[in-house]
Amino acid sequence: MSNNQENIEKLETALGNLKTKESVIYFLVYDTKNNARASVKHIYDMALTLKNNGYISKILVEEKDYSGVSWLGDTYKDIPVVSIKEDKILLSIEDTIVVPEYYGNVLPQLSSMKCIKVLLIQQLDYIYETLPIGSRFSDYGFDKIITTTEGAKKYLAEYFPESLIFIVPPIIGDNFKPIELPLKPFVAINCRDRVVHKKLISEFYLKYPQLRWITFRDMVQMSYDDFAHNLKECMVALWVDEDSTFGTFPLECMKSNVPVVGKIPNREPDWLSKNGMWTYDMTKIVDILGTYILAFIDGVELTDEVIQKMKDTLLPYQTDITQKNIVSIFSSLLNKRVDALESALEKLKKSETV
Repeated sequence: MSNNQENIEKLETALGNLKTKESVIYFLVYDTKNNARASVKHIYDMALTLKNNGYISKILVEEKDYSGVSWLGDTYKDIPVVSIKEDKILLSIEDTIVVPEYYGNVLPQLSSMKCIKVLLIQQLDYIYETLPIGSRFSDYGFDKIITTTEGAKKYLAEYFPESLIFIVPPIIGDNFKPIELPLKPFVAINCRDRVVHKKLISEFYLKYPQLRWITFRDMVQMSYDDFAHNLKECMVALWVDEDSTFGTFPLECMKSNVPVVGKIPNREPDWLSKNGMWTYDMTKIVDILGTYILAFIDGVELTDEVIQKMKDTLLPYQTDITQKNIVSIFSSLLNKRVDALESALEKLKKSETV
């Protein structure tokens, strides 16, 4: 068999797999050692959405002893998990691999692969940690990017203008809902920096010694269901994450009808409005929190305007909207690959008859 005939057969097989949804979409995931991470949930949500819509999606991990995502419950248990080393994964021309910015260091190893390559950028500030200085994602064949906000898309379009950029915000689960019972004297606290976490609690008790009976509930290292349950019991939430690109926690609070006191991140999220008690000044956080709690104790409630803003903020992030968007994006990428392979096949067949 000639090389041409061999290539024709390979392309026909690849086209057949694409058209019958038998190509595989791999999502590369790092091992959180069973610690809850919104970034990993976002990846699993995309994989599950595609699986539920007839595509073959798989979680791709480095080692066979991957800890998994038991903190997410059983929702994602039917998504296959495959290991790069033990399962000897071969990426075919019709397959897709989605690589988070966390794995920027593996891009050179994937540069020779002919599959569809997509970069997932959830944290803008992390992209340069592993990307060699002055290089572009497209140098390694990654010219398609999924990110989470309009602000991130604008930034990426400026520095990587050759890239095709899509927006897929995280899904804010239906686990989050308001509680019917009276709220408890708890403050849900979520700080990326543990030093800041401790400092804020200390400052609060020093400045408001009469409020030492208020409990700060640390919102880390718990299952997704426990996280949602513990959050909705709280009277208020405190959020500080300077490096956040999207920020799921405030939206989870809003969906639970828990008001948020927060420091605006270095990159303002798309959803930021008069939907919480926000400040650019870190030194004002404790005062804002104390003032709110004292007012809450006196029976002062959130204004109708703020409650409505919280509801309005959530509208673009409805699960069904995001799921349709995920399917649309991947369907578009696969259809473009079909067009490219059909064009290549036509050229090969013409050269055979010459």
